Amino acid sequence: MKKTILLTLIIALFLGGSSNAVLADQPEKLQAEIVIYAGEPEGVAAAVAAAREGKKTLLLLSRSQPGGLMTYAGLNFLDLNYDSYSRNINRGIFHEWHQKVGGGISFDPRQAEDAFLNLIKAEKNLKTLNLVRLEQVNSKDQNITGLLIKRNGKKYLVKADIFIDASQDGDLAYKAGEDFFVGTADMNLKNSWMASTQILKFEHVNPNKLKAKIKNYQQSYFKDDHAWGFSNFGKSYQSHNPNLRLRGLNIVFVRDGEQKYTAYINALLLFGVNPLSDDSREQAKKIAHQEARYILNYLKEGLAGFENAELAAMPPELYRRESRHFLTNYQLKIADLFEQRVFSDAITIASYPLDYQAAGIKYPGFVLFNPGYYTIPLRTLIARHHDNLMIVGRSSGYASLAAASARVLPVGINTGQAAGVAAAESISKAKPLLAVAADSRSINKIQQQLELNLTELPAKLPIVKLEKVNDDLIKLLSWGIMIGGYNNDFKLNEVPTERNFTAVILKIMQKKEAATLYEWVPGSLETLSSKDKLLTTTNALKLLLAAESQRVLEIPVAEYYQKAVELNLIPPSLLAEFNHDKKLKRSEMIILAAHFLDRFPTPEYLKFIRGE
Repeated sequence: MKKTILLTLIIALFLGGSSNAVLADQPEKLQAEIVIYAGEPEGVAAAVAAAREGKKTLLLLSRSQPGGLMTYAGLNFLDLNYDSYSRNINRGIFHEWHQKVGGGISFDPRQAEDAFLNLIKAEKNLKTLNLVRLEQVNSKDQNITGLLIKRNGKKYLVKADIFIDASQDGDLAYKAGEDFFVGTADMNLKNSWMASTQILKFEHVNPNKLKAKIKNYQQSYFKDDHAWGFSNFGKSYQSHNPNLRLRGLNIVFVRDGEQKYTAYINALLLFGVNPLSDDSREQAKKIAHQEARYILNYLKEGLAGFENAELAAMPPELYRRESRHFLTNYQLKIADLFEQRVFSDAITIASYPLDYQAAGIKYPGFVLFNPGYYTIPLRTLIARHHDNLMIVGRSSGYASLAAASARVLPVGINTGQAAGVAAAESISKAKPLLAVAADSRSINKIQQQLELNLTELPAKLPIVKLEKVNDDLIKLLSWGIMIGGYNNDFKLNEVPTERNFTAVILKIMQKKEAATLYEWVPGSLETLSSKDKLLTTTNALKLLLAAESQRVLEIPVAEYYQKAVELNLIPPSLLAEFNHDKKLKRSEMIILAAHFLDRFPTPEYLKFIRGE
């Protein structure tokens, strides 16, 4: 009997202890109407906008304070979007924040953080939880049902009607299983993305001295508290590590006292850094810190006002320009920017050049072209596989080259605000997010809050007004094969060289994974072309035939045309032009190259991520 009682007590104690352990391990439940993950500038804007709509809003911060790139990476030089009258076109919450930090191109990161905090604290419907780690995303029937997060060792289950991912890399969307590609994979450039940057800080600098001698530095400028340019000065620096180099300097001077200034310099490009790898980023930071000592000496010797400079503590995070690009309900394409499209569900306007920073030590960055304006539709923020998820910031639904423009912070903050209002509209009207995008009243409300007036803009206005070449030019631009630069000068009436055309042919074959791109083809085409000779119809056909593995040296020149016709190498619109020898304009070369591009099928995985 005693044994039975003792055994019963032991079992009861065991079960009781187990039950308490299970209960202790259960996450605490948090409920909101709208949850925003990550305190990047876009996330703050989304949270403030949702709270102003009267919705119970929760902003989850992975760091201790809001601000993201601006505060933790020291990115305090803004890429602003202007209209034809040089007016800043991004309004709404971005404008509110911008005025709090002085309304200029540059700002003090400490001011930026305070401005974000003030925006958050002003909203009674907005709560924040910092230092959280996203553990898991739960979903059912194409809806996210909750986020499992961890903070200070404690677990929470966060539930909401709508979720907005504002993290730099789209971490919530990634854990939810949304489709994406990394870097420039949509152009078949694998393991390629824009370089990261370590913002450098220097104390004991004299901005007035640099301002007085700014003319000594070619194509360099000084205004208010910032200077930029110094392209030759940056290029002349000989790095001590092969995986980094200096570009032209962007310098922001922040006052630390009566006559004390700290300089933030955005110029150090770090290559080979996997933006999604903690280890890779940490290694890059170590390399940057080691190089900073040599850069300090270079500045002290060659840059006015830096003679007495000393290294200051660097921002704790790298400025990472690119990582995941998610496939959303509408993927913003190069054609949209080239045609300066105004969408029916437009939620912001942008005009920044497609400025793609260098991705490798041997390859400079480039400006694809420079739109006067274009709009971003709400659908680019709405996830494909989860009806209650939006993605804002640089990881939104943009083609990689479109993101070279759309990724800038003023645009991102606008999209964050739009997402917050759209989420509130979805809840208030009991409509799916895609239905909100199709609701003209909801879109008008978003546009009004962003002070966005698009009534006088046409639905499309291509930046090049040459109809016969536009479609073909867009094709090549979308693969990164043609470049117009800041002035949109595609040199359509000029005659390219043979070597120019050879480069285009090889890029097409490489990016389309052409089966005929044998090892000997690049060398053969270079041998057959000259960097000095202007391209003619005859030589263009010779190069195309050679690319198709035809023995051009054994084919009589007079037979090039007929052979090219047999192989369908000449587009119908150019048949008459190629029937005789003449110099080929770049506009004609573009039509010819686009026809060659279409000969090769796009690999299926590329079709998927390109939306073709």
